[in-house]
Parts: sequence; C-alpha cells; structure tokens
Amino acid sequence: MMQQSAKRVSRIYPERQQVLHGDATVAAPPSSHTEHETADKTTGEIRTHRVDPDAGITVEGGDKQVYGNKFLSVGVRLADKAHSRVILALESIRHRSQAEDPDREGEGAAFVDMVKYVLTRAPGLRAATYDAALRGKHRAPLIAEGLVVFTPQHSGLKPQSLQRYQKGTCTHDLYVAEARVCERRITIDGQTHYTPLPVEELEYREGKRTRFYHRLTIPCGIKDHTLHIRVDETEDDRQIDPTTGRKRFNRTEHLRQVPPDTPAGRRLKGFRQDSESTHSRFDQSYPHKRVPAYGAKGALLIYIGYAWLNNSVTRALHKSESVAP
Repeated sequence: MMQQSAKRVSRIYPERQQVLHGDATVAAPPSSHTEHETADKTTGEIRTHRVDPDAGITVEGGDKQVYGNKFLSVGVRLADKAHSRVILALESIRHRSQAEDPDREGEGAAFVDMVKYVLTRAPGLRAATYDAALRGKHRAPLIAEGLVVFTPQHSGLKPQSLQRYQKGTCTHDLYVAEARVCERRITIDGQTHYTPLPVEELEYREGKRTRFYHRLTIPCGIKDHTLHIRVDETEDDRQIDPTTGRKRFNRTEHLRQVPPDTPAGRRLKGFRQDSESTHSRFDQSYPHKRVPAYGAKGALLIYIGYAWLNNSVTRALHKSESVAP
C-alpha cells in the first residue's frame, strides 16, 4: 500500500491503494445528559447525572444535530480485497469554538496535518479524499505537496471570472463554475450560460513548488484552442486585495484538480465511503452505539483500541495470503 506504482497511470485515476480516505465522526458518550442536576417536573425530585466534560453538539449532514466527542481518522485499503482496510491515523478534534477549546485543532487543519505526516513516510501516496468540510485553504497545502485532493463542491459558490482568452479574431470569456473552467455564453434571450470546457489531462510538474495544470480545449468555430490553466494556488492568488482584505482569487476553493461531476470524480468520491464504513463499524461495536468512556481522551483511547483490532485483522489475513502455497 502507498508504494510507488510500476503502472503508468494518469494522476486523476490513481490506484486504490495510493488514495487516502478520511472523515470525521461524533462518538456518543455513555450518557446524553448535559446538566449535572435535573428536577422531576412532577415530584420536584432533584436527580444528579454524570456529564461528559468534553462532549458537545455538532451539526452533521447539513442539519442533523448530534451530541458527543468528535474524532477524525484517515485510512487506506486495497482494491477488490475484503478486510484490507488499515486505519493510519486518528485524533480527537475541536467541535466548539477555538476560544472554548484551544487545545484541539479544527477538522480541516487536523486532516492536513495527518496527511502530511503519512506522506513523509509513504511518498508513493497519490491522492486523498474527504467530504465538503474540507475547504480551499485546506486543499492548497496538500496540493502543494503533490497530491490530488478530491472533495465534493461546496454549495453556494458563485461563478468567478478567470480570464479572457484572445487569439486573432477569437475572444472567449473563461469563468470558474461548478469546480471547473467554463466558457461564459450569452444566449439570444439574454441569459448567461456556462459551458464546461473539456479537460484533456491533469498535468503534474515538479520544481521548487509542485504545480498542476488542466490542459483544456476551447471549441471554436474558427479553430479549436488548447491552453493550460493552473489548478493549484499561485503566487498571484495569494496576494491580498486591499479593497476586500482577502486573497485576489481563492483558486483552490473554486477550481478542482478533478471536477466532481466527472467519471474520475465519481470514482474518487466512491473511495471516501470506506471512512463511513469504518465509523459505522466503530459505532456498532458498543451497546446502544455509545463509547464506554467519559471525556475526549478516554474515548480516543477506545478508538485507538478499535483501530488496533481492525489493523490486526487486516495484517493477519494479509500475512496468511502471502504465505499460502
């Protein structure tokens, strides 16, 4: 797993064992009580409860509120091989404000640190997948390390002007919409339409700083045009606009190496489901799907034990196959 491959494959189609999958989950504590004392509304009896000191309410799936401690894990597995999943790293992460919980990192920052750590020990790693919680500021440092980072597109992003391509009498207005480069067209009734441009290849170039390019084709009635568009953060992107106080162009937020709604994007999105399966099995390992420990550190210890067991099963089955006649 995560070794340099002998196969010559496109970077948008990495082998399964070269792709990390990651996700965060909220583990429920033994008790769902949030108050140390409650009063019975009928009798007035005061009852005392044990409360998890670190648990809190987190929103999952857009609008679902869950109570517990939040954990992040990353893993890898072999293609078409049952029981081959390995949990590589896990950590307790912040689910409150930074002021309330300064000792733990937020979800995106923790994921970046984990992947960088794994990458120093597995240089054959080619890609990482996550959900929409990962934003452009988190993808940028991982892309700079030479990885393809795939996540679904965050909702609510408006089309952004990229550049005007001119050659001879041809003029094409290029925008970024739905995570890819599009040509803006104005219809006869005055409506704006963004036409996705075909991506011929994701080109990778090494140097002082890793760079990624989309090699695009602009269909044209006179002559089709080929151009290269950077899909990693450039020096110009990092410049601060004095009028807004923000980056001039948050490229890694709006433009993806592998657009989500493509065959390659749907393939990478499917890889991330292993994280959902990992957390589902973790929840089902304990009665009533509650971790038998109070506090984030205690629950993390339980999670480490679960990861140890999972990896031991994988290792045992893999070794038995390797020595089989």
